Amino acid sequence: MKKQGLLILCFFSLFAFSIGFSANAQQARITGKVTDAGTGEGIPGASVLVKGTTRGMVSDLDGNFSIEASSTDVLVFSFIGYTTVEETVGTRTSINLTLSESVQGLNEVVVVGYGTQEKKEITSAVASIKAEDFNQGTVNDPRQLLQGKVAGLNISRPGGNPLLDELL
Repeated sequence: MKKQGLLILCFFSLFAFSIGFSANAQQARITGKVTDAGTGEGIPGASVLVKGTTRGMVSDLDGNFSIEASSTDVLVFSFIGYTTVEETVGTRTSINLTLSESVQGLNEVVVVGYGTQEKKEITSAVASIKAEDFNQGTVNDPRQLLQGKVAGLNISRPGGNPLLDELL
């Protein structure tokens, strides 16, 4: 009976050791550099994410990165204005990658007080003023450039304190 208990304990210890060893063996530190395909310069702040997880990081000022990943993981490289690229880690410990600029046309976007919207989706009135439409003459305050130029726009000074109004 003692031999069976010892055999089971030995088997369990070997099993636990092999699971821990294989888990550690699969993870590796992956390093590399993310560069711009057009200029060859490093892209600072490029996102490097292990696909399907929340593990990720951003590249440093020179475009260098370092992340823990297993051989079966897929790394997703992205940056605003560039095409997203996915790379399987495999047996590599170093991945140098170039990102190409994304050539997508943007629809006209209007900035509103509560966010941004495409022009075709706006349900409220929109006014546009060009520089040549600004009030001419002596202008002491940028608000004076717009005074009386947009229907329904009321520009007022905050407070009512003459000293404070002069500072603004």
